[in-house]
Amino acid sequence: MGISMKRLDLVDSAKSREILNKVSFFNIFSQPEKSILAGFHSHYFIANPGTRIIEQGGMDQSFYIILTGQVSVQHATANAPLAVLSPGDFFGEVSFLTDRRRTTSIIAEAKTILFEIDKTTLRNLSSPIREKLKDNIIKILVQRLENMNLRVIELNQITSR
Repeated sequence: MGISMKRLDLVDSAKSREILNKVSFFNIFSQPEKSILAGFHSHYFIANPGTRIIEQGGMDQSFYIILTGQVSVQHATANAPLAVLSPGDFFGEVSFLTDRRRTTSIIAEAKTILFEIDKTTLRNLSSPIREKLKDNIIKILVQRLENMNLRVIELNQITSR
């Protein structure tokens, strides 16, 4: 967790459910499931602009779903952000799933509210909620892979001209 991120301990469950209802990542969850997730008060964080949420090379293994705000994905060797993520997007899943070091840094570009999921939290969730979280991660990772493949094809076409 970034040093200057603040845990939002006193999140109103109704307000939390309202936010979850607006974030596309949670569309496949039922209202009772969203209520359960909304009850994980200690997993809500706020990051102010410039906050380094994840440090490239770090070993923490949580992943985060963006509820409000915006973050940039940065790599030490790149001159510009690799991506900008918005509400409904998530990050940190590679380390979460593989127990590997962080491959990029994540910086808050705006005031951002995040929902953190770590392995302990995942184990404590019911099987249907765990499966929906995993299904969403897989679905979005496949979409990202398809987009990267299309980008590689575009780049190959440009360089072959």
